[in-house]
Order: sequence, then structure tokens, then C-alpha cells
Amino acid sequence: MKTLSAIATVLCFAGFLSAQDQTRTETTTTTWNGTLVDEGCRTTRTQSKETTADKTETKTTTVTECPVTTTTTSFGLMTPEGKFVHFDDAGNTRIFEMMKKNRGWTTSVTERKPIKVRVIGSSNGDVVVIKEIQ
Repeated sequence: MKTLSAIATVLCFAGFLSAQDQTRTETTTTTWNGTLVDEGCRTTRTQSKETTADKTETKTTTVTECPVTTTTTSFGLMTPEGKFVHFDDAGNTRIFEMMKKNRGWTTSVTERKPIKVRVIGSSNGDVVVIKEIQ
């Protein structure tokens, strides 16, 4: 009887172990090419309304070219296809430090030239976690 009880207990625990959810999280690394932009400026929109005798027309203008400056602390990437990529806080800090150290980037900023970069990282929702930036 003890043997039968021990076998039933082992089988019960084996059933519990095999029924556990075995979730696996995979991170996909992606490469984005584009121009660094000031994320704060990117969201600037202007709206104007024009009223004529028979209709009211609303025009909304969105600024998409916001070059980075030496005071930029929140960066984004505008791809050639027009897609905007957000960076996490650690990525923004990393880019800010690169801005201070990289004389080529600093010169581009003062001459108002776009800074073209390649970012390798992974998406975490709508934010990109940077692994490497070139």
C-alpha cells in the first residue's frame, strides 16, 4: 500500500511539473539607419483656421525636421521612410555623452548639418533599447 501511495504521489508531482507554463522571451535585434532629431521639437504642431463665407478650413502643420543641438537631451531617429524611433532614457544619455565626446557630431550641430547614424538595438514596446550606435 505504501508503494502504491508513493507511486501516485510521484506521478502527481510529475503531472504538476509538466503542466507548468514554460514561457520563453526572445529579443530581436534590429538595425535602424537615419538622422538624429530632437524628440521634444519633433512633436511641435501648429494649427490655423481660415474662415470664408461658405466654409471653415483647419490646417495643421507638423514640424518633422528638428536637428539636434548642443542642449538636446531627448533624442529620436527619423528613418528615410519617415518612421520615427524613440529611445529609452539610457539611450538618450548615451547619445548625449557621444555628442559631447565626438567632435564630428559637435561640428555638424554647430554647422546645422544632420547627423546620420546607424542604431542597433531591440524594441521594447514603442521605445528602442540601444545596444550600439555608429
